[in-house]
Amino acid sequence: MKLLKSGSKVDLFLERQLGSKLFTYKKIFTMLIPLILDSFFINVIILLTTAMISSSSQESVSAVSMINPLSLIMWSIFSAISVGGTVIVAQYKGSGNEAKIREAAGQVMLATFLVAIASCIILVAFSDVLVRRMFGAADPIVINKARGYLIGVAISQIFLSVYMGAFAIFRGMGATKICLWLTIIINVIHLLASMLFLNVMHLDIFGTTLSLNIARLIGSVVAVWLLMYPKSILRIYPRNIFRINRPILNSVFKLGIPFALEQVFFNAGSMIVQTYIVSLGTIYIAANAIANSAFSILYSAGLGVGTLATTIVGQCIGADDDSLARHYGMIMVRLGTVISIVSIIVLFPLMPIILNLYQAPEETLSIINKLLLIAIIPMPFFWSYSYVMPCVLRSTGDATFSSLVSLITMWSVRVGLGYIFTIKLGFGVQGVWICMGFEWVVRALIFYLRYRSGVWLLKKVIK
Repeated sequence: MKLLKSGSKVDLFLERQLGSKLFTYKKIFTMLIPLILDSFFINVIILLTTAMISSSSQESVSAVSMINPLSLIMWSIFSAISVGGTVIVAQYKGSGNEAKIREAAGQVMLATFLVAIASCIILVAFSDVLVRRMFGAADPIVINKARGYLIGVAISQIFLSVYMGAFAIFRGMGATKICLWLTIIINVIHLLASMLFLNVMHLDIFGTTLSLNIARLIGSVVAVWLLMYPKSILRIYPRNIFRINRPILNSVFKLGIPFALEQVFFNAGSMIVQTYIVSLGTIYIAANAIANSAFSILYSAGLGVGTLATTIVGQCIGADDDSLARHYGMIMVRLGTVISIVSIIVLFPLMPIILNLYQAPEETLSIINKLLLIAIIPMPFFWSYSYVMPCVLRSTGDATFSSLVSLITMWSVRVGLGYIFTIKLGFGVQGVWICMGFEWVVRALIFYLRYRSGVWLLKKVIK
């Protein structure tokens, strides 16, 4: 009886804090938990596959780390379009217009696929020029591996774009469990194939890209089936995809293009950072790559909160309730902070075990530990305001402001100040990570002031 009473008190407390006329706290957690598991699962698989690549050679992990910012540029373009689609779908879901949801869903699928095809053709055709121009100072072995990895990843983006479009639709609807199961299917296949191709067949970079393409191809087929089978949560038809709806398509691009440009220039900045890390030597390239992979585990749950914020606040805007949108906006940021702290407490003590998977030399591990420590100190205070808050702003349609702030802070602080700290002042690779913390502080302040102003609530994109 006491346990029941205690449970009831917790329920009442959570309902007062998180519940509203649109959402119960249970519904919010039902959406949030799959998103956290989804993001965490993806980053764990990336960590494990990076560890397997690392066990092949330091040159292989260096090649992958050099190309990752470029592959993220490809991914970010159609991913940004899918984010725009999530906002549109969430707002139409809030308004209860199912026909418009189907039309928006179809346009998102079409747009992401076409952009992925175009980017794949360009990057495969110019792969050699891109790698040699950007990373010519690297070892020739690393250069050749980087080019092979770039071609493989570029091809896989075609399949990725299909299920990323599906993810955007399901997340806008709040059907996050579907996304989680699809993520599990794709990444388990990727992990098992990587084990076969890397650890058993020793195919090195080719094995990595082969496993990636197989997993993403299967994922894209399953995603299309989930959207089109008769009992789907939102069944779409071929006509929704291939019949162009200009107003909806324009709205998707109006939200997606600023975010796409932000991601392109953001990752271009990361590539510039990578070029001056290259000059420090292979050990620092590898240390930076492994530290980034390990750190992604710590913030993966927070990214899930950011995705949830897009859905929750977007649906509030669609329901024409600005006060509720403001209320849930701050709740999402605070939730992101709490989850970041929990992630650090639970996962940071496990880092020695995680880092052992990479089989990195002792000297490399020492550098990695310093980088991780630099990152987790400011994380509880500024990370959520820096990354969850722009998701809140973007969910109403305030995409241009969020993207401009992200770009300016990235290029002025992480790239510009990072170069001064890393090369000119002699901090080495630690200088990049110190400046990343400075960037969070600046972003957090600007985004918080924007939220307080209320201007973002005037940016609603659906009519």
